Amino acid sequence: MNRIETFQIEEIKQNLIQSCIEFKAINFLPYLLSPSVTVDFPNKIRFYGFLKTILNCACQDSQGMLELRIEREPGDKENVLSYNFYDETHKYPRINLKVKEGNNRLHLDILPF
Repeated sequence: MNRIETFQIEEIKQNLIQSCIEFKAINFLPYLLSPSVTVDFPNKIRFYGFLKTILNCACQDSQGMLELRIEREPGDKENVLSYNFYDETHKYPRINLKVKEGNNRLHLDILPF
């Protein structure tokens, strides 16, 4: 019987960031399946599939290394942070994740553009 791992929130966030910088969604999969993570998708497998697509596209379109900038949306009252990954030349982020932390849980969403 498979056992679902329970990870600390900070460990999950670090692995999410590293997976995005390296364009390797598969490295984040064990953390995504943790009960501490929820998603704004019908299920985690669909979230993973979309994350993989976004990372593949970003890998092809990015120039140079990605840099993470954690930004708060103006007027946001829900404490949702934008994890925006920028490359060395483009004005807009190559990857945009919405991350909400609370009650020892991490809630994730991906914006397509």
